[in-house]
Amino acid sequence: MKTSKILLVTLSLALLFASCKKDHYNVSNVHGVSAEGEVLLPLAKGSYTLQDLIQRFQIDTLIDCNASGEMTYDYYYEHFGAVNGESLLRFKDWNYVEYFSIEIPYHDGLPHQVDTVVGVTQPVTFEADHIHAIAATLKSGRLEFSLVSNVDNLGEVVVTSTDITDTEGNTLYFVYHPEEGQTGLDLSGMLYHTEEPNVLNLDYAFHLMASEVSAPVIEIDAYVEASDLAFSEMTGYVDTYASSSRIDTIFSLFPDNVSGSIEVEDALITLRERNSFSMASQLEIDTAQVWGETIQPYSIFTPLPLMIDLPPHPSFTEMFHQPVSGWIDLHSAHAFSSSVFTVNPTGSNQLVTISDTCRIDVRVDVSIPFSFNVSGLRYLDTVNMKLNEVEMPELVEKLTLDITFQSTLPIELSGKFMLYDSETERITDVLLDETSLIAASYDGQAHETNVVVEITDDRVQNALSSDRIILCFDLDTDAHDVSLNGNQGLQFFAKAKVKYKGVIENENF
Repeated sequence: MKTSKILLVTLSLALLFASCKKDHYNVSNVHGVSAEGEVLLPLAKGSYTLQDLIQRFQIDTLIDCNASGEMTYDYYYEHFGAVNGESLLRFKDWNYVEYFSIEIPYHDGLPHQVDTVVGVTQPVTFEADHIHAIAATLKSGRLEFSLVSNVDNLGEVVVTSTDITDTEGNTLYFVYHPEEGQTGLDLSGMLYHTEEPNVLNLDYAFHLMASEVSAPVIEIDAYVEASDLAFSEMTGYVDTYASSSRIDTIFSLFPDNVSGSIEVEDALITLRERNSFSMASQLEIDTAQVWGETIQPYSIFTPLPLMIDLPPHPSFTEMFHQPVSGWIDLHSAHAFSSSVFTVNPTGSNQLVTISDTCRIDVRVDVSIPFSFNVSGLRYLDTVNMKLNEVEMPELVEKLTLDITFQSTLPIELSGKFMLYDSETERITDVLLDETSLIAASYDGQAHETNVVVEITDDRVQNALSSDRIILCFDLDTDAHDVSLNGNQGLQFFAKAKVKYKGVIENENF
């Protein structure tokens, strides 16, 4: 978020010292017996604006910088399918057993042959929590049939239903032979229509063909199972349907070498929604908190719960925007939100048509102007250098580093520069202590800071054995509410003064 502004500053400083490492002094080029004297070596110079760095590090897709240099950090989060129509249009699997009892007339009480057709209508209710369909297109579904009877041969069983037709209007017609055991029927692509919501009327025609029946009653147990029953589209009624959404995440705005916190001011949060359901919906945010290692939990929105209406709309439409402010921990921030999306929150008994492609999509846009207050922010980095490659280091008596900063950045930087020997894994010297300061520019004019570091006596040998500089910066806006501009930046000029003392023997030439 706003921390991206500070990242640009720290990157520019890292780039400064990365540039300084490119040159080193080779004493073997000095000819003569006496090596006493001083040599001034220009090391590096550079000039960078924040807009240059935005383009160089390819973050211009996140940071908008206009012709005047005004910058904003733009971030968006999308939640597609906060509510899916597919979730509403699916039924629970179910099964039932229906018992049929058919009396057989006797002649003189003797067993006899039976060859007759008996018709039975059986209504079946679909189990659904949220919809009541009176017309629909079946996306999937399978019916499984099996029969058990006290007679050996029932002949064939014809199952029909005027409630289900194919796309050409033909009524469902299925012939079942009980001796085959369990047999299934695929309903995919068929049409469903009924006068009573969620009810399917099945018509059975039992062709009884028993060669000899001694019992006065034929008993039949009909087993029906339905699985994977779902609609691709339905017309009917929808109960109030709620879907919970939670975000619980730990995030780092900067890598581990940056710690501290910044105060975000007037970040504009805009919520846009796209509701392809043909009915009103609602979003309720009951929790929205941020906290960190050094920051106590606080609510982003006040008061809570926050209720936002989501009317039907085919494209993203702005429904809510609000500026928010607060502190954010850069190294390990924790965000948590809890919300509920509700379709038909008022429980309207309106006849609607929905499909499995209907859904509610939400987009949250965050726009942060580059104005902030920061304190306690620390940046740590290492830069390679070439001092350990200087030939004949015993001739170097003193090194002096002279760095001039010209800054139009409204940020003060102080900290330590330390020399490090990666071979021995130890800090060999401290170049700058925490009182050193690169002056900030709060008036729009370039402010110049000159830093001189002398490395003398036995410290020279430690420095020449070092191959890295550890940079540890503390950044502070000194209680100023500052605003960054893409034209602000940093210029630097670095040079080294090397003092030699000693005699170069002839074998060194």
